Amino acid sequence: MGIWLFLVPIVIGGESAMLLGHIKSYIVNGYVGVVKSFMIGFAVVTIFGTIFGIKKKTFNDRVLDEFFISSKFVSIVRIIGALSLILIAYNFLPNVIGDVVADEGTGLMMINELLPTILVTFLLEVMLIPLLTSFGLVEFIGTLIAPYMRKLFRVPGYAAIDALASFVGDGTIGIVVTDQQYEKGYYTQKEAAIIATSFSLVGISFAIMMADLLRLSHIFGYFYGSIVVCTILTGVVISRLPLKKFKDNYYKEGEAPNERDTSMSYALRLASDVAGRTKATKVLKDSFLKVLTIYVTFTPVIMLIGTIGLVLAEKTIVFQVITAPMVPFLEFVGFEREIAQYMAPSMIIGITDMWLPAVFIKDCPSELARFVIGGLTFSQLIYFSETGIILMNSKIGFNFFDVMKIFFLRSIVAFPMIYGVGLFMLKIGLLAN
Repeated sequence: MGIWLFLVPIVIGGESAMLLGHIKSYIVNGYVGVVKSFMIGFAVVTIFGTIFGIKKKTFNDRVLDEFFISSKFVSIVRIIGALSLILIAYNFLPNVIGDVVADEGTGLMMINELLPTILVTFLLEVMLIPLLTSFGLVEFIGTLIAPYMRKLFRVPGYAAIDALASFVGDGTIGIVVTDQQYEKGYYTQKEAAIIATSFSLVGISFAIMMADLLRLSHIFGYFYGSIVVCTILTGVVISRLPLKKFKDNYYKEGEAPNERDTSMSYALRLASDVAGRTKATKVLKDSFLKVLTIYVTFTPVIMLIGTIGLVLAEKTIVFQVITAPMVPFLEFVGFEREIAQYMAPSMIIGITDMWLPAVFIKDCPSELARFVIGGLTFSQLIYFSETGIILMNSKIGFNFFDVMKIFFLRSIVAFPMIYGVGLFMLKIGLLAN
């Protein structure tokens, strides 16, 4: 059932996507008003709950403490994010401020497009992902391919299911799953860091939308295939870098599968044992609490950082100034100056939101440039409106500077690969210069 929901594409209404993707689209497109009402309701809960949390220090309840108790800085960020969501949604801001932060390309985009999709995605995927991860499939696949995962990425074989769900489903959920597996004791801190920053690729449904915006739909198979290959190779390189901050220690001692026996019979037996021990009611309860935690603690932060990023991108020249030194480099590797000026901001603006590079480069006359930026954006993996915040909100131990470091490391490693693939496709006539 989990494989069918998350990993098998089906065509409905002429659109190919995972069944879960179709359900998500149906809810977002048909009930966006209801979703926004829930979103505002959770923002109100976040404001009052966090204020009480600052005063009380503890609620003497594990769940409430998880929701509302945090450092003062994080608490203030949550309150500001939740308050900004309400003010922008109801247009309570003065015109001089509202014209900047409540524009269709900034705050309103977050409220009307990005956040509803994120909320529905988390509801469906956090509640249903246990069908993939809690009833033996992780153990079955991990046992069979453990030797290859360990050799390539220096992580356990059972990390494969996280990677697969991210590649064809949704990358944000891959981080959440990895964090959950780390908390259960399946991964060391270093393994969890590698997995979360190597495989959490935005799903194929988003790739289809981006290819359409970049006018690359006619070569989508090559486009997404290139992304997959380059992301895997980038992960191989990143996993071998000295991530000194992240230790080979477990969050707690778990029951990780034995990787020595990789036979089919052992894989089936292990999967059956895990499925037999798993209680569906506990899994359902834990997943529901995880959804509520994300809604209360995570959504306001996405709103704040996403809006700030969009304002900087749409209303200022900050990114153009920062990336000006990259123009000569792009000219050096073969792009014309006009094309290089299109590309330079697009190469780093993805740190704020993954959709922005495509918005910046979509009118570029060079198909090769659009291909390179599209592929690089996916291979970078990290963007603060979603994955970056999830990483910082996880138990793995990422902070702001860790996320920035991973983003730039992945950019440096992935660019030559994507560009090389683009040049090859240009040479054989699949791309135009």
